[in-house]
Amino acid sequence: MSDSTQTADLLPFECYYENSGGEVIRFDQPPMMIRSSELFDYQWRLTTFDRAMHDGGKVVFARRPVQDKTLALDVFADTQEAHNAALNRLHDVLDYDVRRLTPGKLWVNGQYIRCLAFASIKTLDRDWTRYTVVKLSLRVVSPAWVEEHSVVLMPAEETADDNLNKRYPGRYPYRYADDDAAYRFLNDTGAPLPMILRFFGPCRNPSVFVGGNEYSLETETPDGTYIVLDQMEKSIWCVAQDGTRDNLFDCRKKTNDIFLPAPAGSLSIACVGCLSCEVVFLVQRSEPRWS
Repeated sequence: MSDSTQTADLLPFECYYENSGGEVIRFDQPPMMIRSSELFDYQWRLTTFDRAMHDGGKVVFARRPVQDKTLALDVFADTQEAHNAALNRLHDVLDYDVRRLTPGKLWVNGQYIRCLAFASIKTLDRDWTRYTVVKLSLRVVSPAWVEEHSVVLMPAEETADDNLNKRYPGRYPYRYADDDAAYRFLNDTGAPLPMILRFFGPCRNPSVFVGGNEYSLETETPDGTYIVLDQMEKSIWCVAQDGTRDNLFDCRKKTNDIFLPAPAGSLSIACVGCLSCEVVFLVQRSEPRWS
C-alpha cells in the first residue's frame, strides 16, 4: 500500500512541515499523526467607521493579523528507540527555524502558511512510554494559505532549446509557457496577487512585465546564478551556485514599485535581460482548500 493511500485512510488531508533549511517532517503518517488542530480556522480583522448619527457603519479595511494556532500530534512507535528518535527529530526540524528567526512552511493539501513553532507541551504516560501527545503552539506570521502557480518564460530573443542544459542550485518547477499562450496568466481571484520572481543568469538589468506593471533591477549577475525577488518577504537576493546569497535590495529600480502585486484579470507576461525568468503567483485563501 502506498503512503498516499495510507494517508487517505487515516486523514482527509496531507500535512507536513518544511523548515527554512529544506528539511521536511510529515504530520500525516506514522510515527507522527495529527490528533487535532486549528489549521482550518481563520479570522479577519475588520476596521469600520460609524455613519452619521450612528446609523450603521462601513467596513474600510480587512486584514489578516498574525495569529497563534495549536496543532496536537500523536507520536508513537513500536520501539522506545524509534519513539525517542521521532521526538528528537521533531524538535530539531522545528527549532532550526526559531533559532534563525526564519519561518518555515506548514503544508496542507499543496498549500502553505509561514509559521514558527514557539512552544511544545508533551503529555507522557509511564505505562505506555512509546506514545506521547505533543501540543505545538504555532505563530503564523503570514496567515493566508498560499498556493503557488508558476510560469517560466524566455526573453523574446532567446529560445528554450538553446538553454535546456543549464543547471542551477535548488529545485524549481520548470514548466515553460506554450508559445501559442503568449505567456499569459489568468488571475480570476478578483484581488491582486503577490509574486515571487526568479531571474536566471547571466543577467543584465533584468526586467519582467506582468499585466502592464514593470519589475526591474539595475544589476549584473554571472552565468549559473539566479535572483529571487519575494514580494511577501520584501526581499531581493542573488544566489550563487554554492548557495551563498548577496542582498540586492538596493539594486531595485526605484522609479517603479517592484513590490506591487499582480493585478486581477488576464495578464500578459514578458521578460528581458536574463537567460530565463520564473513568475510564481501566490494565490491566497483564508483556509486551505479541502481536497
